[in-house]
Amino acid sequence: MPKLRLWSRLHGFTLIELLVVIAIIAILIGLLVPAVQKVREAAARVQSLNNLKQMSLATANCNDTNGHLPPAIGTFPGTNPWITQQWNPAPTGTLQYFLLPYIEQDNVYKATSNWSWSSTAVVKTYIAPGDPTLPASNLTWSNRGATSYASNWYVFGGWSGGNSWNPSPGNAKIPTTFFDGTSNTIVFMERYCIMNNNWSQHIWGENGQYAGPGANYFAPTWWSPWGQQTLGANDRIPLFQSKPNPANADWTLVQGFSTAGICVAMGDGSARLVSSSVSQQTWTYAISPNDGQPLGSDW
Repeated sequence: MPKLRLWSRLHGFTLIELLVVIAIIAILIGLLVPAVQKVREAAARVQSLNNLKQMSLATANCNDTNGHLPPAIGTFPGTNPWITQQWNPAPTGTLQYFLLPYIEQDNVYKATSNWSWSSTAVVKTYIAPGDPTLPASNLTWSNRGATSYASNWYVFGGWSGGNSWNPSPGNAKIPTTFFDGTSNTIVFMERYCIMNNNWSQHIWGENGQYAGPGANYFAPTWWSPWGQQTLGANDRIPLFQSKPNPANADWTLVQGFSTAGICVAMGDGSARLVSSSVSQQTWTYAISPNDGQPLGSDW
């Protein structure tokens, strides 16, 4: 019997030993959670880059098919829906709508009548898993499909002020209007779907899904005056925000979903992460398709 009691004492756990084990487990969990979060963020970034790449390749295919590119918002492929009387597919809408046939969403495109903002479809390519503001339903105002991306107004142009009664075509064409080269010009970029406590929401088929002057009914975005599409030599585009708090995000800017920077698509079909440390000058040169300036060494 004494031997049995000695064996029990030698192989039991004291309270201190148990607390030490618990502390070690807590430390390991503390180390593991950030690592898992980084893996998830990296996976979300890869998916976002893939979406952006698909959108950029779609613009090239659209250009080859039609001889020019759609506007950020306006009329396409014709210039006047009142003359063509073409109401299905919708002759007036956003760039993301006009690209639908080139991202295997021809059914959604053909089912949309009158204006692109009448569609309630959710388009997977326009949704970024890393967007912290994206609703679980992927729907925003009036239960319409959300978007986590914006197009570059300085590339695609279109009407300003949201005047749906005076639609206009864009004048973008590859390679003609890409004076700086397609590999040096951003065409799409990430942007929060919802900001400022639901005040600002973005829908792929609605006015407001693009970035640049005239991008909202209420105020211009970025630096430029209302409707300006060409940047001057001394103009500068405000930098993007890197994963800001959605409640405090600036709705006139674009937002990356990572503190490391923002994912963008270039006109040549490539996609990349732009570092949050990039200079305002380099960012401006990458936005403008015709400034004649090379991108900085920080690109």
